[in-house]
Parts: sequence; C-alpha cells; structure tokens
Amino acid sequence: MTDKQLEVIMNLVADKFEGCKDMEEVRKAIQEVREMAKKERSE
Repeated sequence: MTDKQLEVIMNLVADKFEGCKDMEEVRKAIQEVREMAKKERSE
C-alpha cells in the first residue's frame, strides 16, 4: 500500500467519524468501516 492510498483511507475514516454526535453513532461508523474493509478484501 502506498502512502497516498493510506492517506485516502484515513481521510475516509476521519470523515466517517466527524459526523458522529454520540457513542452510538461512533459504533455504527466503526461497523460500516469494517464492512467496507471486508468487501475490499473479498474482491
């Protein structure tokens, strides 16, 4: 993985958490990020 790819991934994760107002939304965001990671690995 290149530095640029890692930067893109980290920005996507940061954007996901930026909108969270409470821990429940954080948990949901974590689950969504994990689902995206699973999809990437399976392709």
